[in-house]
Amino acid sequence: MRTLYLSSFFLLAFEILAQSDRGTITGTISDPAGAVISAAQVEARNIETGAPYQTASTATGNYTIPQLPAGTYEMSVSVPGFKKFVRQDIVV
Repeated sequence: MRTLYLSSFFLLAFEILAQSDRGTITGTISDPAGAVISAAQVEARNIETGAPYQTASTATGNYTIPQLPAGTYEMSVSVPGFKKFVRQDIVV
């Protein structure tokens, strides 16, 4: 099976006058050759609560999961024909 590459940027959301307890995970899904992957199923699961947050990558391979409650997450990416990608211990 082919392997997925995931470049992620972990952003914490801040308001102008006060901090928020929410954050965002965003990134790009690509294959080993660097080609972007559209319609990849992306899921971030809160480790403490088990709550899943799902999205799919766009035509340019980008994805965003906004408004995540602060906590630790396990993220997975599934694309037919590719090995499932899992990254653990993502702190938001």
